[in-house]
Amino acid sequence: MIIYSLERLFKNSETKLIMDNDYSLTSRPPCPSCGSRQILKNGSTHHKKQKFLCKECGRQFIEKPQKKQITLEEKKQVKKLLLERISLRGITRSLEISMTWLQKFVNSLYRSVPFELRVKETSDLEIEVECDELWSYVNSKENPVYIWLAISKRSASRCARSSRQIVGFYLGDRSRQSAREFWKTLPKNYQDNGKFYTDLWESYCDVLPSDRHYPSTKKSGQTTKIERLNNTLRHRCSRLVRKNLAFSKNFFNHEGAILYFIHHYNEEILST
Repeated sequence: MIIYSLERLFKNSETKLIMDNDYSLTSRPPCPSCGSRQILKNGSTHHKKQKFLCKECGRQFIEKPQKKQITLEEKKQVKKLLLERISLRGITRSLEISMTWLQKFVNSLYRSVPFELRVKETSDLEIEVECDELWSYVNSKENPVYIWLAISKRSASRCARSSRQIVGFYLGDRSRQSAREFWKTLPKNYQDNGKFYTDLWESYCDVLPSDRHYPSTKKSGQTTKIERLNNTLRHRCSRLVRKNLAFSKNFFNHEGAILYFIHHYNEEILST
């Protein structure tokens, strides 16, 4: 009886070993990264799903994961859609991705955007610059945030086409202190040689050089390019639409989203 039990035990062990070997050769999924079949069992998840380890590249994975893996192509699509007037919820519906993942991706992307603008150098001794402030808000309309912008245009003494590049940017209120911080973001050549056209807002008068500052009404046509840029921003950035649910809840994301668009806008200008 004892001998029969031992023989049965050995037989079951041999059968299990053969089944394990067959499973390792035919049933274990290939590595999703490198496609290798050199796969080992590596414990289980808290949902009791079998985990695997690739001997070639070291990746751990499970078979038929329910969590979607975001591809590099989808990340490129997200970056493109962030430049259009579409909300984050709209992006998740369009690409069928998780809102949690998208929010983390956007936070990381916006915090990596450089604050300094890339501006094409110019040798003009007379540079014309239009300045204006664009109203926006963060989290609540009781918390207004003004976007100070400066855009260059052709000199009156030259026939060259307007560059239309954004040369200055600052977020703050409409005080003189914000105007001073805005002035610091302008390139040195523009500070020294620029002629500045603004509206009649008094904060400019204490900051811009008086001999090169030309306050104008909107009807004068001296600030048409910066006004057109304001319209472009409102049409391309969903956070700047006055009546919507896609407004910024965080100041750093608000700043990052606008800077992200401005860098893209300047790159398009410099490439033409």
